Amino acid sequence: MSRYGLILLIVFSSISAFENKARVNDVQSELQQRLEADINDGRLHEFSLIEAAFIVSGATTQKRLDQSLRWYDELIRDIEEKNIVVLMDQKASAERLFFFLHSTWLKTYQKEATTLLDIQQKKNYNCVSATVLYNLTGEKLGLQTMGFETPSHVYTIFTNFGEYVMVENTTSMGFNIIKNLRNYSKYLAQYYPNKLVYQIGLERLYAYENSKGREINNTELIGLICYNQAYFAAEQQNYAKAYNFVLLAQQFNWDSRSNREFEVNLYYQWGKSLFDQQKFYEAFEVFADAIYRYEDNPDFRNNCILASRHTLMQSLMNQDWERTVQCIEEINALNILTGEDFDFQKATLNRWMHYFQYQNNTQSVQRIEQMLEQIEKLKNQSR
Repeated sequence: MSRYGLILLIVFSSISAFENKARVNDVQSELQQRLEADINDGRLHEFSLIEAAFIVSGATTQKRLDQSLRWYDELIRDIEEKNIVVLMDQKASAERLFFFLHSTWLKTYQKEATTLLDIQQKKNYNCVSATVLYNLTGEKLGLQTMGFETPSHVYTIFTNFGEYVMVENTTSMGFNIIKNLRNYSKYLAQYYPNKLVYQIGLERLYAYENSKGREINNTELIGLICYNQAYFAAEQQNYAKAYNFVLLAQQFNWDSRSNREFEVNLYYQWGKSLFDQQKFYEAFEVFADAIYRYEDNPDFRNNCILASRHTLMQSLMNQDWERTVQCIEEINALNILTGEDFDFQKATLNRWMHYFQYQNNTQSVQRIEQMLEQIEKLKNQSR
């Protein structure tokens, strides 16, 4: 067994066995595709924040999106008619907005209610969906809002001329909750094992939590809906859907603090699933993406190399020359190979050389000669 096969076996044996129920080619709606293209540079151009939030929440057709936007417009009109937000008194306005939402639409906390559709349809919410609704509504009405993401939670930071007001959106008592730090620490404690709470100390739990977090803008906040959607898809073993949501989440929120462990596990699970289905190039792409994100993870490196080797063997067997070239170029760009790996590439290319020589394909033979020369240079540089 090769050294890469052994490492792959060890890494994958630590993951519980599962039956893959995902489809590699899950069809994305036109809206989802447009949103993915729109946020490609980390900023929205075609869509507004509220439109993006509804799309990642599940409003994946124009008809469904229009219905949700009409609901939101009616919500904004209701707030304006009631004069809840008066910009001359922003802190009081932010508090009135908070209580209005909790008295009308944020009725029942539910851990899985992570989307705006959960609020619109059922009046259920969790920390992500409630914070998205409060922040985007406040911003729409002229208030300055941002989020604060920690490893286990997210809440609002409302800024008022240099004053930071912390808003905990999962309880109707949460406006400026820092006024009662001990009660808030008790609230945070539910997200920690009892042993860890005792180690940290209840009075220090808020400081500990914040030391692991960071401020995020409202675009990054929407990424948390995507991450939660990915999490729930993975629970249903729909790893293709989960992976697509993670890639979208990364475009909204590249440095998410609350989803790293989930993300790493998903790279393992989805990569293994594709590998087991002998979709070696797709598995290689997943592990290559993982390396770009977690470049210091040696298991991703070794699994990526093994998947690339199987891709090259499969491509040779299927006479897929373009896939061979694509795989070699992509893995060489990662700068993770050793001499043994380059020798494997050279052996594969030499077999292609014999094939093209037999076909009298001079152009491909010349291409292989250039690739062999480049691979030898990379091998020498890796020593």
